[in-house]
Amino acid sequence: MSATLSISPSIQNPARRAWRVLVVVAYVAVVGAALASARAWLDELAAFMVVSLVLWPGLRRLSPAAVALWLAATAGIAALARAGLGDLALDFLPVLINLALCTLFARTLVPGSEPLIARLIAVLESPERVALPRVAGYARALTCVWAIVLGAQALVLTALIVCAVPDGLFARLGIAPPLAIAGTDWRWFVDLGSYATVVVLLIIEYAFRRWYLRHIPHVSLPVFMGRLVRRWPALARSVLRDAHEKARA
Repeated sequence: MSATLSISPSIQNPARRAWRVLVVVAYVAVVGAALASARAWLDELAAFMVVSLVLWPGLRRLSPAAVALWLAATAGIAALARAGLGDLALDFLPVLINLALCTLFARTLVPGSEPLIARLIAVLESPERVALPRVAGYARALTCVWAIVLGAQALVLTALIVCAVPDGLFARLGIAPPLAIAGTDWRWFVDLGSYATVVVLLIIEYAFRRWYLRHIPHVSLPVFMGRLVRRWPALARSVLRDAHEKARA
């Protein structure tokens, strides 16, 4: 992949940008209504919308992995709804998000691929920066760290949702969980803690990077975060596009 990240016409098209904004607004409205009304069918609808939004880049290209994940997630939501546990569908969303991001990082670690963090450095700063001493190795190691952390979070979140007592999946199905997690404190990690972990890791990594790569200059944390937020969607799409092209080759 070229280090210069091109912006596709679909990203530049104002009509498509407006359509994406409308979809996001509709999702926020559905989630707000679900939380306010406590109606399970709204939880199920919100979960289905997120699954479709997260997997849309792959679905649009008919990626077998994306299609399989979408079908599995949709079947899971339908099974929860049929069992009267539709409210748990939203609880599983952080699991899906962590798994999707874990896959995004991990797939760039295979031989012949450029690690995602290396791409990020090239896009946010410059391709020449990746060639500086210790930077390429650090980028590969950090890509691996993110894949491990996100994958581990997905496993922890799944265990919490499945094994919690009395509100977890197994308990509500009348099945004794292999590891009972009593109380409701687990919800803070599902609803907030997993996202806070990502933010904390970003800050710790930034501080460590400034020390480990102290032989090169660094932009401030606010500038770095601003660049990351602006370019991350296009970067993620580029990884998925490359994977799709390799699968077709």
